[in-house]
Amino acid sequence: MTPEDLQTALARALVLADTDLTATGFAAAEITVTPPSRPELGDWTTTAALRAATDPDRRLELATDICAHLQSYPEVAAAAVAGPGFINITLTPAARARIAFDLIAAGTSAISSAVHGEVAPSPRWSHRPADPDTVAVLQQGHAAVCRERRRADAAGITVETSDDSVLVDPSETRLLNALAAVRGRLTRSLRLGDPALFVAALTEVADAAEVWLHRCPVTPTVDEPITARHASRLVLVSAAIIVLATGLRQLGAAAPERI
Repeated sequence: MTPEDLQTALARALVLADTDLTATGFAAAEITVTPPSRPELGDWTTTAALRAATDPDRRLELATDICAHLQSYPEVAAAAVAGPGFINITLTPAARARIAFDLIAAGTSAISSAVHGEVAPSPRWSHRPADPDTVAVLQQGHAAVCRERRRADAAGITVETSDDSVLVDPSETRLLNALAAVRGRLTRSLRLGDPALFVAALTEVADAAEVWLHRCPVTPTVDEPITARHASRLVLVSAAIIVLATGLRQLGAAAPERI
């Protein structure tokens, strides 16, 4: 379940909410879904109730209404009200992992569409795409995940036995959510003509992948059997490769597999 899916679910919740709670004319386009300030709060947070309530005194009531709607989705493990009306959303492991499985299912011929929705190679940014140091970090991150995939291939790991419910390590959660955020950031960056948001999202993917690879290697040790967890990690590493390679090309840079 992607941030875009959650935006659709939130828009639906607002349509179904008591008309006395929701401001007239509130547009679904105004709904934002972002990572929370702390990972223990959940996967995503939204200010939809704060912005859509007819009366500040009824924000909590609207937020509670929205949470009840979200919890009817099997992909949502929890939806909780925080503070004056923020909503923190936690997905099930399988729903969180769908971004990785969907990316590799799209295939190499549809890499850009998997990230952006439409093929849009090397857009003409109004501002400088990215400084060389940042590009180098992204290229190193791409080379690192490519190296891990080569090791997995050499070990005979395939994705056939993968299971979208087993990617539950905190570092896997961070990487999956980083991958899910990229498409929205690219869309906003293209609209603004400024790649800063997109570059920041790609950098988070590279950073999250580095931490994850140290904690959760795709390839098992010599005495360790290959399991569905390793196959699922191969899915995740492949998704990271797709996003970083596509991102670098969107910035007009190469995506080397070895550095």
